[in-house]
Amino acid sequence: MEGWLAVQDKKKQVLDAAIRCFARKGFNATSIQEIADELGMAKGSIYFYFKSKDDLLISVLEDYGEMIFDHMRELPAEAGRSPKEKLALQFERQFRFIRDHLDFMRMLLREPLTGLHPRIREMMIRLRARSQLWCASHILAIYGKPVEAYLSDAVALISGLGGQYFEALLFEGRDFDEGRLSRFLTRRLDDLVTGMIESEDKPILPPMDLARLRTIVGVTREVDGEETMLLQKVFDLITASGSEREDAVQSDLIAALSAIEEEIAKPAAEQRFLLRAMLALLRQHMPEHGLESLNQLELKLVLNS
Repeated sequence: MEGWLAVQDKKKQVLDAAIRCFARKGFNATSIQEIADELGMAKGSIYFYFKSKDDLLISVLEDYGEMIFDHMRELPAEAGRSPKEKLALQFERQFRFIRDHLDFMRMLLREPLTGLHPRIREMMIRLRARSQLWCASHILAIYGKPVEAYLSDAVALISGLGGQYFEALLFEGRDFDEGRLSRFLTRRLDDLVTGMIESEDKPILPPMDLARLRTIVGVTREVDGEETMLLQKVFDLITASGSEREDAVQSDLIAALSAIEEEIAKPAAEQRFLLRAMLALLRQHMPEHGLESLNQLELKLVLNS
């Protein structure tokens, strides 16, 4: 075990050195020898961990992709926030991550990486699909069924809007307040989506194939819009009736809702027991007028699990 950890640690050191070199000179202008010199190790040693410079770049991109999406995940402390607040907070973390890694991000945008290796192109396609799923799940959670017809256009619009601010940050040196910018973008999403829905214009892009995107990304399934809306409705009912129960019980119920949200995205075989246990806990304390919403949520989750 210690030997494996030592190999992983050294591999991470090589990745970090490559990131620094690529950020300074670009991928094409950086040699394996320069990365070895950055580490103070023999050039041949790098080939023990990576077969080629392309292989090294692929690992660097995968590493950065995971770091970016780590900043786009919901934090436990955000479980009780509205879908719109969660989106703004995750936007804020994205912008902060890019600001903290400006040199490397500039290199990624300036160099034609997709033509270097077939695996790099595949990875870029996977990252794009993952980003589209992330946008789509947030938009569905905020606006529900009325936005379904416009989902592809809404994802394209918010991606393009955010992309222009990313470029201003990267290439123009703009210094944004990430929190203010994220809230501004979330409000503009409101303008775009409500405008499309109210106009009843025919969508430009075809319906988004979420199942295909999930296949590309390699996930079992995502929390869909209806599930998210029902979870939010049950959360609102629980919090609204919170004064009727002890604080400890209220905390347990909110934790149960958060656990359900996490379990939904797991493979079906792993979901069933915990989902039923959390739903049973909620049922014990749900006010009478909220049972219909809880029943709808339970039916949907059980059928999909």
